[in-house]
Order: sequence, then C-alpha cells, then structure tokens
Amino acid sequence: MKDYRSSPLYVATYAVLTLLYFVFLGSVAVKYGVNINFFVLAILVIPVLLRLVALLKRKVVVSDDGIEIRDLFKSGFVKWDDIESVGFSSRRRTFLFIVTKDKNGYLIDDSVENFKELLEEIGKRVDRNKLPENWQDIVNSYKPSYGGIALVVLAVLVIGYVILKSLSG
Repeated sequence: MKDYRSSPLYVATYAVLTLLYFVFLGSVAVKYGVNINFFVLAILVIPVLLRLVALLKRKVVVSDDGIEIRDLFKSGFVKWDDIESVGFSSRRRTFLFIVTKDKNGYLIDDSVENFKELLEEIGKRVDRNKLPENWQDIVNSYKPSYGGIALVVLAVLVIGYVILKSLSG
C-alpha cells in the first residue's frame, strides 16, 4: 500500500498566502475599521482557505485492491476492475481523470507529491485497454507544473509588499 499526499511545497505556499491574507485583513481592519470593503476583502480569502484545506485533506492510497481518493469535496474507493477509463490532461496544470463503470469520476492533479510515481503505479494496475494509447509516453515525458506555485508566490510577494507599505505609512 502506498500513500500519496499533497506536495509540501504546495501546502507551504498556500499556508503562507493564507497567513499573509489574514495579516493583511487585520491591518486593513486596524487602519480603516471594519466596513463593507473589509467584508468584501474577507470574502476573497474563502477560495484561498478552501484550497489550503483541500491540500491538507488530500490523500491518494494505492493498494492491491484499488485506489482510494480522499479530497475536500469528493472521496471514494475504486477497485481496479471497476475503472472504465483513465484520462490525462496537461496544460497549465496536469490532471488525471479516473472514470468508474458506474460513471463516477475522480480527479487528481499534480499537486500530489510523487505524481509521476503515482502514474506509474496506476499504469501497472489498470488494464492497458483502459489507459490512453500513449500512456507510457505520458508517464515518461511528465514534468511537474510549477505555474500554480509561481502565481501563489507572486500573490505572497504582492500582499507582503502591501502589508509592509501599510505598516510603514
């Protein structure tokens, strides 16, 4: 049995972003008071907080019996024989789609640590006719996508700059 969790790099960047966002909200509340603008800014933290919680909760367990996917909004266990197809999409981020015989779908993105190893494990256990024809090429050519992390780091820098400016002025 192998466990795959969210990459610590993804978790750390979203944790720092969430923390800085709360510091930013605190500085806005102190400087300008709590008003409608504050509540609008506070609502904007919800997607960031949900992403952090999803990263912390995510777990993929591969066993001889099947694959268990735990996520914030959808969790389940799928036996290897119950998988109808496996899909793959690689654009800005990389996604793995697992569709079961009863038409349930599961999505795993490459924020999972050791994603390439996970792809290899799935390739070993799922019937070849349920995988894309070029599965081995997909696995061999897979490269982690860091675009999401880069955007979060940029957001951290911007919010950090705004906080420093508001504290100094």
